[in-house]
Amino acid sequence: MSVLKLQSDVIYGPINSRRLGHSLGINLLPTTRKLCSFDCIYCQYGSSDAGSLPEEHTGFPSLETVLQSIEKALSQQPQPDYLTFSGNGEPTLHPQFPEVVAEVRRLRDRTCPNVRLAILSNSSRIHRPEIREALQQLDDPIMKLDAGDPATFAQINRPVPGVTFEKIITGLAATPRIIIQSMIVDGPVQNAEGEAHEAWLSTLAQLSPEKVQIYSTERPVARTEVQRVSKVTLEGLARNAEKRTGLPVRAY
Repeated sequence: MSVLKLQSDVIYGPINSRRLGHSLGINLLPTTRKLCSFDCIYCQYGSSDAGSLPEEHTGFPSLETVLQSIEKALSQQPQPDYLTFSGNGEPTLHPQFPEVVAEVRRLRDRTCPNVRLAILSNSSRIHRPEIREALQQLDDPIMKLDAGDPATFAQINRPVPGVTFEKIITGLAATPRIIIQSMIVDGPVQNAEGEAHEAWLSTLAQLSPEKVQIYSTERPVARTEVQRVSKVTLEGLARNAEKRTGLPVRAY
């Protein structure tokens, strides 16, 4: 099964999202390459070639381009339920991410105040105060947590050097109003049962997010050995996680 093509522009969709309804995507990343601080084994865009992030800030859309693209899209179609920062990798890697969020929020408030703002982030930069402040301007800061221990994190998310499990947990714990999203996978590397799953449950309870969203692979994946967890199993895991942590957990 081949992986998906990269988004070719700043705006994509709207997508009918399992979690966000009619969602208009905002891609803050380059359109010619995946740019992410993770190389997740289940990524729909395939594996990253680079072992680290490039130092130069090239290929990112300007703030002006982002705002113009959103305004144009909103003027040409019915209002979506969400404007969602996502795209070809990790959106918080944009060198002006805090400024982009602030200006997009102003644009939203002025033109379509009923549309919610969301992000699908891998949490890798949440240890930075300026990123946490920007995330708090969003209605739905949806942050990744696929693992509850460093070893499983390294196996599933395969971060670039310098991104550590400890930094992510510290950042998540310091950020109010977060929504945790967790990809549950099976196979040689898994987080659906055993010690890996227990560690994930324990970490969720520690963080106490507003809610937890769990899901599994429905799109192509980077590594063929990754196995999808069935909806029935996911729903059972959600019920168990609610009982164990006291948090609202929903399977998608």
